[in-house]
Amino acid sequence: MARSTAILLKKYREWLVCQRYSDTTLRTYDKIANQFIEFWGKPALTKVRPSNIQDFLLSLAYRDLSADVVRRNLWGLRSFFDFLCLRGLVGGSAPRYIRPRPEPKATPRALSKENARRLIAATTNDRDRALLEMYYATGCRVSELAGVRLEDVDFANRMLWIRGKYGKSRRVFFGPAASRYLKKYLKNRDEGFLFENRNPVQKGHVRWDGYIWVGYWRDYTDPRRTRYKNKSLGKGPSNEKEAWELFRQLVPNPDEGHLRCRPHGLARATISDIFRRAAHRARLGKVTAHNLRHSFAVHTLDNGADIRHVQELLGHANVATTHRYASAVSFPTAKAYKRFHPRAGGRHGH
Repeated sequence: MARSTAILLKKYREWLVCQRYSDTTLRTYDKIANQFIEFWGKPALTKVRPSNIQDFLLSLAYRDLSADVVRRNLWGLRSFFDFLCLRGLVGGSAPRYIRPRPEPKATPRALSKENARRLIAATTNDRDRALLEMYYATGCRVSELAGVRLEDVDFANRMLWIRGKYGKSRRVFFGPAASRYLKKYLKNRDEGFLFENRNPVQKGHVRWDGYIWVGYWRDYTDPRRTRYKNKSLGKGPSNEKEAWELFRQLVPNPDEGHLRCRPHGLARATISDIFRRAAHRARLGKVTAHNLRHSFAVHTLDNGADIRHVQELLGHANVATTHRYASAVSFPTAKAYKRFHPRAGGRHGH
């Protein structure tokens, strides 16, 4: 890549930061700009025409990418060419002349109240239980709750401050159940991220390999290189408890030399994995944090909340976005069905 092109892309990344895009959008748009530059090659960007944008999008479609991914690439190209126009490097934004097919607005998938309880109950440790309780209680986006620090939490009023899209702040609330599990997880910790990824002390593990007991651990004593090690425990131990006792005698400190990393907030991938494992144990199929956000909105509206209040809690800039959840509210529709359908067992049923 030419030096001038590398400088241009660097300036574009800086411009995206100034536009206050989320980290995920920033990385996506930066990647799209790099892919288009590689696709376009050496000709000047002033020569890009709408037909060239179509050729680029078609080259992506040949890789069996979904319509959503193609749209995302088009939005990224529009952002990149808007930046080029502002700097006077191109005379017009070629991607603006491309109109994708209308994106169907799917009704948000929400869990039933019973399934939401099953999902949360399927967690196996205090952190994961508190995390799912808080997502369901607050309706936060994935990145919002992951970025909350303890100084943003008011336990007395069961409230926390959220920094949402484009730097906007709002208050959200949580109930006694979420508060109880959160305090149990925190154990009097009063600083740092609300949910942290800490480097646990390594204890190693033991296993019967079919012939003998073996102890395994990761060796950190050489600062230049981490090594996986194992130690034969023989056939002497008659059960796992005795194998652990022997392993602790032979390897008193498996964690020796391990430098503790500074605690940091949970990554999106870690949160996704927590949801995936809980959903698998609860036998609910694929469930994401956004499904719990939908569930929060639908269940709150279902219980009679005003849509403007739900809009404020969700951090929607436009109430029309919140109205999408209103279409998913089950109670009025179910009530009408049971009352009027001849086979539903209502007053008109047979």
